[in-house]
Amino acid sequence: MPTLEEDTLNKTAWIIIGRYENWIKALNQPLPLWGLKPSYRAEFASLSPGSLAWVYVNKPIAGVVGLAMIRDKYIDEHTPLWPEELEENKVIWPLRFRLEIIRIFPERRWADRAIPVSHFRLYMQRGFQRLSSQQHLWLREEFNGAFGLPPEASLDGGPTVWTPKVADRNDEAMVSLHRSLQELVAEMGRLQHYHSQIEFPLDDDSEKLDVVWKRELGGVPTIAFEVEVSGVTTNALDRLRIAHERWAARPCIVVGGEDVTFVERNLTQSDDQFVRSIRVCPERQIRDVHRLKRRLRSLEETLGIY
Repeated sequence: MPTLEEDTLNKTAWIIIGRYENWIKALNQPLPLWGLKPSYRAEFASLSPGSLAWVYVNKPIAGVVGLAMIRDKYIDEHTPLWPEELEENKVIWPLRFRLEIIRIFPERRWADRAIPVSHFRLYMQRGFQRLSSQQHLWLREEFNGAFGLPPEASLDGGPTVWTPKVADRNDEAMVSLHRSLQELVAEMGRLQHYHSQIEFPLDDDSEKLDVVWKRELGGVPTIAFEVEVSGVTTNALDRLRIAHERWAARPCIVVGGEDVTFVERNLTQSDDQFVRSIRVCPERQIRDVHRLKRRLRSLEETLGIY
């Protein structure tokens, strides 16, 4: 088994430096993408699928906010996308590549969570640069710490958005199960090309949905999930009802096998639209769906049709 350092040295990592408004546009595409000017043809030619790319947002953020994997690349000289291209009605960044987001802070946290890299001594006018193995290793450890993960955690999967560290919980086994199911649901969304977010705030930081899937990074939830492993579902159902009424989000509650009947029995006491919309998802079936989605993705990648 390779050590963290050996694993990192074997990976090619880049840093993409871009404007705030261009990143918002790029990340809110159905499949996030980025573009380079023709002067980057040498870097573009050496770019290979599976490479890692750190997302750096220029001022006022001035820091790294996410990590992505490069999926494929293509040249498009006919489709303006970013604000400056649309304003001038011409393509400025034709060397394009699609990104699969691995982890990213939610936009509202960019200002306070972005990781500064001034000590890297990068040429900030150069929007696409290869990082050294030491720089990539440092960023990896910083990001895993921010996401509440051990330094050696894999960068090949997991949640797509920032998850705060869990603290002051008595039942560590229950917390671990809850967290693992959150991450499974988040990755399922990512595999379906949603923007997944763990701990999505309802009003303020006191009330959060366990996981949401969004069509746009800065948009509202399309599907809202609550993961309930304690056997007490009242508060979870209340949060899902708020999400359904506020954003018309489809509500789903993930429960253990013994809780399914209990939840369904409680729901039959009412006949409103929320009750007709909610889906009760047993933990076992969620794990089955996650496993099948990963198998499908693996097969698609093997055939080169992803």
